[in-house]
Amino acid sequence: MEFLLTRRVQISAQWSSEPLRRAMDRFRRDLELTLNSGELVPAGRILLCLSRDLAPEQYTIDLQSSDSMVICAADDLGAVYALLWLSRTALNIQPLWFWNDQKFEKRELAAIREQHIAARPASVGLRGWDFSGGQLLANWDAGAPNLGWEMAFEALLRLGGNFVALPQGAPADLAAAMGLWRLQPDGQPLEAPAFANACPGKPALFSASAGHWEKLWADTVEQNKHKKLIWRLGLPGDCAILPESTAAPLDSQGVSLSRVLRAQYDAVRTRLPAAPVCFSLNEHTAALARAGALALPEDVILLWPDNGHGKFLAPRPGSADPRTPQLPAAGTAGRQGVFFHAAVSDGVAGNCLTMYPAAMEQAAQELCDVFELGARAMWLVSAGCVKPHVYPLDVLAALWLDVDTDLSAHRTDYLNTYYRAPDNWALQPRQLDDLNTCWKSWPQATAAYGAWPDQRAGEQLMVCGSRALAAAWLAGRTATPVPALRWAAGDKPFADQLAWLREVCATALPGFETLQSGCEYAARPTTRLWADTLLGQVRLYRQCLQGTIHLCDAWQSWQQREYRTCFRLLGRAANAFDTARRVLGGCAHGRWSGFYRQEETATDLGRTVWVLRSLMALPRAAGDGPEYTTWQRDLLGDKAPAAAMLDEPLWTAMEKAGR
Repeated sequence: MEFLLTRRVQISAQWSSEPLRRAMDRFRRDLELTLNSGELVPAGRILLCLSRDLAPEQYTIDLQSSDSMVICAADDLGAVYALLWLSRTALNIQPLWFWNDQKFEKRELAAIREQHIAARPASVGLRGWDFSGGQLLANWDAGAPNLGWEMAFEALLRLGGNFVALPQGAPADLAAAMGLWRLQPDGQPLEAPAFANACPGKPALFSASAGHWEKLWADTVEQNKHKKLIWRLGLPGDCAILPESTAAPLDSQGVSLSRVLRAQYDAVRTRLPAAPVCFSLNEHTAALARAGALALPEDVILLWPDNGHGKFLAPRPGSADPRTPQLPAAGTAGRQGVFFHAAVSDGVAGNCLTMYPAAMEQAAQELCDVFELGARAMWLVSAGCVKPHVYPLDVLAALWLDVDTDLSAHRTDYLNTYYRAPDNWALQPRQLDDLNTCWKSWPQATAAYGAWPDQRAGEQLMVCGSRALAAAWLAGRTATPVPALRWAAGDKPFADQLAWLREVCATALPGFETLQSGCEYAARPTTRLWADTLLGQVRLYRQCLQGTIHLCDAWQSWQQREYRTCFRLLGRAANAFDTARRVLGGCAHGRWSGFYRQEETATDLGRTVWVLRSLMALPRAAGDGPEYTTWQRDLLGDKAPAAAMLDEPLWTAMEKAGR
């Protein structure tokens, strides 16, 4: 017996809710995307039923007859996942279909032959994305209101996610309407209003105003108890609520902090006995937790953060690198979770426009290790603006569903799923091997800012680092270190910092030249998606490496008073970053027009180009001023214009002449 899915299938449910309505509408859209509307095809019936015997988010699918299917779901999310399972297995709509421009060839019907399907519980309980650094997604005009957000949330649901980390607002409301939980933002416990506004004239210290704080938190929970929230405990970021400094004994700090967190917890539990509650740790509070100084109920999820770059270490204190582990101690009681950065926009070494720079096998090992230490209650993954990071997000989602996922097989399946021949046929095994080789080479080629395999930089190391160096040079601040590079290059003189950055980039450049050549070769039998994803990111990254090297070499020429050479090298640096900007623009076609507005991010390639071109004025003034016509006469002879040429046309003429 088999059940035939057609566009005429009838879907009904025993209950009504907004997430269910949206899920049914989405399934009907999926049918329209993949099936023709033939009148002669049968019209089966799908019935959705609530079952209290199933665990939360679980479902079963049973074929009653060739034209009748019954889906039993524990709740709204169970029904959502069931319909998405049908879309993926029967209609071949993949989780990242929108973000990877999946093409569909319509057919008359799709058959489901399995008589009984039961959902498998995920390895991790709460599974979600944080959209910090997702400016591109937030301001994208996708042609329909909130379409970008809707497609991001749909991808998360298709990947088995169940919550988002967002502040209140229209995107958060849309996520709730689609059935997702919402994690409250950090720094605003329970999303309570500012204490100074709610309790004017009262001291902010908890010991002096405990009753006022407790009422504020209780009122906040009461007002929002109907929402599907993951309640976040913490300390408010707008006032000093505790008197102890970090120099006080750990047990003393722990007692005071625990008292505050317990009051917030009680405000939630009094009204919501089963709602999820978490506390996000930082370097300091993680030390308290490891020392056993925090006295919290065992159902509070402790969320352990990575160092911002996918390694569970305490953040670097300045330029020192002690590599201090930041993980729960083995056998720690209570529920544990993690915050992992697949994308980060820190203006230092982040990867806003390119994917995770280290190996996903390493990320998987990191997460599997912390999973074994008990971090199974919650995984929060920084997703940025989604599109540049789709492969890492797909890998991490596979792990939160099944922590034993084989990453090599997963990568092969991912490439075979999304990268097709122009006629939409599957690639040949040898062609797929070429893509696979390129994909595995990405983390081996990215710039290493340290000796450890996780110390790999995103594009912001070059873009933001070059901009900081060029601005300091332009402002005459070359006698002191550039603050933006102290984190890795150290508190060294400007020239030494610059030499460090050049060495990092020069070491990485040959690998990227080889990788770009390999990616261009691998692109031949496949579609434009390859050029828009890995190949595009490789081209962008390589240009950023080259631009940074040119800037560093220009400084050496400046020091040697070779002003014309310095001028030319600065122009090459600006041109390399401008080429990177144009590479990015080339990936923004069709529905993605207007998506890559890099000027809204820390990776502002256009701003770096502008600073570098401004810097060209210094060697021009030193070597060609005050008349500003010597270089052009030397270059063009009698054809040189009488008036001084602008920097860019002069540089272009120099490059064309090769001198």
